Amino acid sequence: SASGTLWRVHIKEEFYCLSCFDPLKYPVTIPCGHNFCINCIKSHWGEEEEKGIHSCPQCRKTFNPGASEKTTPLTDVAENKVLKPSKNLQKNICSQHDEAIDFFCRTDQKFICSHCLMNEHRGHHTVSATTERSQRQRELEEIQEKIQQGIQDREEDVKLLKLEVDSINHSADKTVENCEVIFSKLIRLIQEKSSYVKQQIRSQQETEVSRQNKAGFFPFCTWIQTLPPTVELNNEAT
Repeated sequence: SASGTLWRVHIKEEFYCLSCFDPLKYPVTIPCGHNFCINCIKSHWGEEEEKGIHSCPQCRKTFNPGASEKTTPLTDVAENKVLKPSKNLQKNICSQHDEAIDFFCRTDQKFICSHCLMNEHRGHHTVSATTERSQRQRELEEIQEKIQQGIQDREEDVKLLKLEVDSINHSADKTVENCEVIFSKLIRLIQEKSSYVKQQIRSQQETEVSRQNKAGFFPFCTWIQTLPPTVELNNEAT
């Protein structure tokens, strides 16, 4: 479907290594936001040690080595986007009112206590903190599932591509083999025809030479026989 195709393209852009173009292995996100296998980006940066800078193989943005070392695992990026905890949430206590954080304001995108709910967040779109955590957990699981599905799709694409390449190679090999057989037969046939034609030419040559010889020899013999005896005697005397 169209939506499936769009999703596959999105997965390819977001969860494939931009260096080796394979599904990300131990993926990291570098400061510019592009994703790479950790071994690929380390190898690339290793080649830049003498320059004293690190760069992104995709966009060529440069960073100083200290900043570029702060790569982020891709799974952490997903968790930060969906389940980014705040200090107040970790403490479960509202810093303003010293009350338990039991609600989440979706209007302001922050966890709040009951006092906040009844005052500065009155009339806002709010849900319980448990509901918000559950929803974010589901969103995280969906993202991780889509990442995994994207990787599996990519691996399946690679398998299909390999099968197609193998099929092309097999077909080409078979075609070459058939061509060799056909041309071998043609060469043999041409050689046979050439030999036959040569034999015919030689045979015709012998026939014509024999005919010409006979055509000249027999009249000469006949002419000799018609000569008178005196001519023969004169010839003998001579």
